[in-house]
Amino acid sequence: MTPAKFFLSYTAVPFVAIVLVAVWAFNHESGEIDARQYAALAAAYPSFTPALQREVGDAIHDGKLSKSDYGSIMRDALDGGYVIDWPATTGDVGAERGKLLGLVGSEAHPAR
Repeated sequence: MTPAKFFLSYTAVPFVAIVLVAVWAFNHESGEIDARQYAALAAAYPSFTPALQREVGDAIHDGKLSKSDYGSIMRDALDGGYVIDWPATTGDVGAERGKLLGLVGSEAHPAR
């Protein structure tokens, strides 16, 4: 076995496989949450503490919430004693996202 063949077989191929899996995992976790998750968060948002509400507002980037941020928010909500109930199935991500954004926006700029 030549040194080049050894390098390709035992070093380069496993390294490329690891990199591809890492890229796939990053892209999968940075995707947007689904409609039921938005609906559950919007239903629970008014009862959250101000710190948890601020965390939700800070986690929204470009009007969307990523799966990893949602996971962090849910862990913090459960640690705070909140039980999040998923509502009935809904298929409209845009409408549910809009409800949550409306709640977050109204908290950021309260009416006088």
